[in-house]
Formats: sequence, C-alpha cells, structure tokens
Amino acid sequence: MLTGIHHVGYVFGDLEPHIAFYRERLGLEPTVRVDATEQMGIEIVVYRLGDGSSGVELIKPTREEGKFWDFLQQSGGGLHHVAYATGPALAEVAGELPYQGFTVTTNGAVDSPAGWRIISVDPALSMGLLTQLAER
Repeated sequence: MLTGIHHVGYVFGDLEPHIAFYRERLGLEPTVRVDATEQMGIEIVVYRLGDGSSGVELIKPTREEGKFWDFLQQSGGGLHHVAYATGPALAEVAGELPYQGFTVTTNGAVDSPAGWRIISVDPALSMGLLTQLAER
C-alpha cells in the first residue's frame, strides 16, 4: 500500500527565510517553485531530496482565506501535513480507505500545483495531522 514518505508540507507566512535556510544551511535549492495564487491562493516551494522520491513542500498563503490561511492564523505556521507515497496505485489505495475507517476529504485524487496527484484524509481520523497519499 504505502511505499514511503512522499513529502512533508509546512505552511509559513513568509517563505524567504526558509528558502535562505535551506540554501545556506543545507545546501539545497528549490526543485519547484509555483505561484498558484489564482488556482489555490498559495505559493509553493518544493525541495526533492536524495533520489527525488521524497521531499519538503513549503506553502505560503497568498490570500486571506482558505485552509492554508486558516492553518497559519490558528497555529502561527509549521508542519501542516505528511504525504505518504503509494506508487502508481493511488486510486486503488484510495478505494480501500473507507473500508479501513478513513474519510477522504478530497473529491478523488486532485492535481497539486507542485505536480503530483494527492488524496487527503480527514485529520480527525489520523491523530489530528492532515495525512495525504501521493503518487510517486
């Protein structure tokens, strides 16, 4: 079912200090940077790590509305979600979730502005942390 960690997602009000940290302290450059203000009201920076099979996603709300803005206002920012890799069988894995007691909060698999397909699981059923499944 799950083949590893696909990415972890963080939400911050300002991405630049975090981009500088990844560059100066960790020697990493973003592999993807997308302004998805029109589609989702966010800006995304992605760092793929090692062989590219896992990564870190930094998200900045660009509008004062939506789930990422709400998360930032409630928490001050930080870890938002963990996405587990499913390999190419995302739809098959998602179809099994209701039988395992999970509620999917997306309408099937959705395309992320970062370039992958994801399904989100109700955080109330995953110990309070938003959990995603993503195609590798």
